[in-house]
Amino acid sequence: MTTTIAKLEKIRPESLWSKAWKRFLRHKLALFGLSVMAVLLFTAIAAPVLTPYSPIKQDLRNLRKAPTAEHMLGTDGVGRDILTRVLHAGRISLSVGLVSVSISALVGIVIGVAAGYVGGKTDMLLMRLTDMVMTFPSLVIIITVAAATGPSVYNAMLIIGLLTWPSIARLVRGQFLSLRTQQFVTAARSIGVSNWEIAFKHIFPNTISSITVAITFGMATSILMEASLSFLGLGVPPPTPSWGNMLRDAQSMNILEGMPWIWLPPGIMIALSVLSINFIGDGLRDALDPRSLL
Repeated sequence: MTTTIAKLEKIRPESLWSKAWKRFLRHKLALFGLSVMAVLLFTAIAAPVLTPYSPIKQDLRNLRKAPTAEHMLGTDGVGRDILTRVLHAGRISLSVGLVSVSISALVGIVIGVAAGYVGGKTDMLLMRLTDMVMTFPSLVIIITVAAATGPSVYNAMLIIGLLTWPSIARLVRGQFLSLRTQQFVTAARSIGVSNWEIAFKHIFPNTISSITVAITFGMATSILMEASLSFLGLGVPPPTPSWGNMLRDAQSMNILEGMPWIWLPPGIMIALSVLSINFIGDGLRDALDPRSLL
């Protein structure tokens, strides 16, 4: 009997998540993106111990110095170490991206679930609200609201999060409209399962793969939006470093042509973070594709 059970366990079918993980590991660009993001997160978290300098303290004896052994990426217009500021800026930019996409996902999921599961007038009202938000150029609205509320890290998180939820809401609604007519939902209703449990215990788990991919791409978009706001002076206020406001310090032609060490590092970090997150999103999309898991 024990031998039979052991044989049955050996031939037990592989789980869908296990298949998805193996497919993800075969995606070379996704693995590259995951490796880069791991390095960026580590350097951001460990920034205070990786460099001996302060990210905000000025050193007027070392203004705009080219890279040396003492300052590996040079210094900026007020003598601050560029490497230190880039690493500390990663903490701000990545945090803004993570928090804002979390807010966006929460709002989008709640609205999408309510519209897709309840339907009727609730669906119509919520989708008209979603369409109205999607009608306006998101970056223009974000800039306008940021200008009205003033520059702040927390304002940037809230503004980006509260104005970028419509795509997730429409995605979740579409998934719920498709899944609520399936047989497992009908069976759950027939045995008296509450609407709350059907929505969040039976239908919602089947939408997690799509939501995960959307959140991944949404984080890349949030990092770019924060950089845009900070570049315009409406995001993270100086002297707190972010990749966006570091680029703002390099607007003159003299710096662009003769002092690339001031603007290249933050620009490269923005490009690396956005590209790596997009690579991870591509890998997740391919790995979690239902047609590939059958």
